[in-house]
Amino acid sequence: MARNVYRFKGNFKSILFIVAVFLILGFLYYTQTLVNSLEKQSREFLNFRIKIFEKNINSDENQDLSFFFNEVIQQADYPIIYTTSDGEPADWKNIDIPRITRRPLPPDTLKMLEKMIKSFDKINPPIPISYQGTVLGYYHYGQSHIIQKLRWLPYIEILVVALFILIGYSGFSSIKKSEERFIWVGMAKETAHQLGTPLSSLIGWTEYIKSSPERVIDIIPDIERDLGRLQKVTNRFSQIGSVPEFQEENLNAILDELIQYFERRLPKGNNKISIQADVNPHIPPLLINRDLFSWVLENLIKNALDAMEGNGGSISIRADYLSKEKIYIDVQDTGKGISGKERKNIFKPGYSSKKRGWGLGLSLVKRIIEEYHGGSIRLKDSQAGAGSTFRIILDIRKA
Repeated sequence: MARNVYRFKGNFKSILFIVAVFLILGFLYYTQTLVNSLEKQSREFLNFRIKIFEKNINSDENQDLSFFFNEVIQQADYPIIYTTSDGEPADWKNIDIPRITRRPLPPDTLKMLEKMIKSFDKINPPIPISYQGTVLGYYHYGQSHIIQKLRWLPYIEILVVALFILIGYSGFSSIKKSEERFIWVGMAKETAHQLGTPLSSLIGWTEYIKSSPERVIDIIPDIERDLGRLQKVTNRFSQIGSVPEFQEENLNAILDELIQYFERRLPKGNNKISIQADVNPHIPPLLINRDLFSWVLENLIKNALDAMEGNGGSISIRADYLSKEKIYIDVQDTGKGISGKERKNIFKPGYSSKKRGWGLGLSLVKRIIEEYHGGSIRLKDSQAGAGSTFRIILDIRKA
């Protein structure tokens, strides 16, 4: 299964990458098509301006040509160099060379202008200005500054988006690695904690057998219980990350077993803690994984015990119908409660309000209920100093 998951992730990433490449190429193609269309229209308009000017200078009517030249031709935003009929630069506009009125032009200025003329002519053919059949000069022009900026705009946008994605990816990768560290360390601590109690008990029984070998037969049931506990712990961890097996289980029987397990370990005397269960007898057997589901309830009960901080109290577990198709299981305690700012984080891996907690209990609970059993879990209610209630909802058809 793990191999299939990694293969799916790899294929999904490849598909996303290919889709992103096609989207970028499509975006570039679309924007460049628009820019080319805009450039064509601008070029045609400039040609139209110059041809109108040429028509006016060839007209027999007296017209204000200086106005037409200055306001219509010279107002173009294209970089323009006007040359005489023999190719000598006579005037220019919208280029980074100061205008010079004296002639001949300085050699370095002339060299730069001639170089720019060649580059302009590669982009756009020069437009001749004729008077009565004689070519007076040529307009050489390059690309509009606005069109140049528009051509670069999509590349700049893609670069900015890529930088944001890179920064976001780095941030999320750092968060993911931090969560993974919490999970691995937490899993190791949780494993040690789960195995610690039955192992300590078995070590104690071993010492007892050494000192009183004649009492072996009396303690075999206790040893079997501890070995069964070890088997249950190993089954739980072996099923995390794999496909667990499901069987029809009686919810009341699971709760009875858990309550008996905790009652042998609860404090007595003034700080006594009681655990009660109230299950609707009409709830049918649920198709669940017994080891994982009992782990969920065990974690909720442990959290409830921690919330009481040794001050005594009660834990109530209630199971009933929520509707014809769904049941709920409420685990309620009389502990210290959960503050408002902590509520949104309680199911996140690595988050814990306890000094020695590793923040895996509730995240495992959430995963087991939602991903394996198709249900949901939430903090139904919590009040400072009055306790908390966690609610599990299961669909009878799925569970």
